[in-house]
Amino acid sequence: MTDSKVEAILALKGGSRSPVGRDRIALLEAVAEQGSITKAAQAVGLSYKAAWDALNAVNNLLPRPAVTAQTGGRHGGGAVVTEDGKALIAAFHLLEDRLSRAAALFSDGTSPVDPLILLRSLGMKTSARNALRCTVTEIRHGGVNAEIILRLTDTVTLAATITEESVRDLAIAPDEAVTALVKAPFIMLATGKAMPTVSARNRIPGIVTHRSDGPVSCEITLDIGGGKVLTAVITRDGADELGLRAGVDAWALFKTSHVILAVD
Repeated sequence: MTDSKVEAILALKGGSRSPVGRDRIALLEAVAEQGSITKAAQAVGLSYKAAWDALNAVNNLLPRPAVTAQTGGRHGGGAVVTEDGKALIAAFHLLEDRLSRAAALFSDGTSPVDPLILLRSLGMKTSARNALRCTVTEIRHGGVNAEIILRLTDTVTLAATITEESVRDLAIAPDEAVTALVKAPFIMLATGKAMPTVSARNRIPGIVTHRSDGPVSCEITLDIGGGKVLTAVITRDGADELGLRAGVDAWALFKTSHVILAVD
């Protein structure tokens, strides 16, 4: 099958980012083969950070993680591709090779995951650092705006404030899947195990997994459970004052108005 045909297929499933799709699939396959993000990054010609960011982006967009960390073993920890990740790889190649057989994968009722839904999530283009696949659990209507309550994981919920007109235009309804977009600079951080007393509606606990320093700002990534992460960009002085480093308990804080919702 030619590249132009692959582009058309992926565009139909949520965007025209086929090169990105292939890169992510190749990275997932390398993780499955190597059992390590470091070795997988080397195998596909990426830096560790680029590979790590790409896998976090995939995990955030899927209902369940495509890659999970594995601890222990003779040589320490590693990484494994989950059943959802394997389904995503299989679906991608299926669409590349024979679209006519793709429907059979789902119509026989034996597949536990709908890979087309997973692929559609990966195709979306956005400049927001945080793109999180959620399910609408409640809509609280107001005169002008509505508050949308979203389930991100079994233990984490988000809230977004959008106009009533947007609710209608996007056809947002309970139990529907949406993608919540939050820019990294919009996220404030606090440390400690106790929930901070702030006006921000979204207060999400996590553990710092990564810190990348620049001359003025730094990027902090929090593991918030369920295979999901949130990334914040704050000043380097602020990160130093808070003592943010890997393993520290922290809270991601952001306003409902800073959450943008997107639908397929």
